[in-house]
Amino acid sequence: MDFNFVATTFRFREEDLMDELEDLFYEFGETDLEVSETNVSGLITGKSSSTDPREFISFLRSKLENSSWEIRYLLRFIPIQTVVVTEIENIKNALVKLVEDSQIPIDEPIKILVEKRHTPLKKMDIIDAVGPHIKLPVDLTNPKWILLVEIIGKYSGISVLPQDLLFSSMIEKRVTE
Repeated sequence: MDFNFVATTFRFREEDLMDELEDLFYEFGETDLEVSETNVSGLITGKSSSTDPREFISFLRSKLENSSWEIRYLLRFIPIQTVVVTEIENIKNALVKLVEDSQIPIDEPIKILVEKRHTPLKKMDIIDAVGPHIKLPVDLTNPKWILLVEIIGKYSGISVLPQDLLFSSMIEKRVTE
């Protein structure tokens, strides 16, 4: 499974979300987009080949500001930097490498965020495996960076993102009102 973003919608609205994302990405300039349903209701994965999904978030924000009615089914949009098989060691190695590559300043706080679906792994087991290998301050209420693990059964999407690169249409709509 290969994907570079995860998006959520209401249960049983996956087809509507996939159509909406195809239209939004086309307007953004992406002509080679793959979206697919997962075995989790309300969750889809996708691969944008020619554009970085992180750049798509600013487009989504401006779309909400100028024509919010065009975003009806997209609840959350999460860029994914790498995908690994769901095993604690794989997740730890991927996160540590992404943190090193991100060159996070040593004084900027982080938060490890684990979203898990269809796995027996426990969030704290993942956090306990990763934590000792990352020498950055932790702030659970106001982090500058999110170390994200999106577990979807056998595969996990991993990202290290500035906290403003997590998109939630419901929160964004409240902020703009």
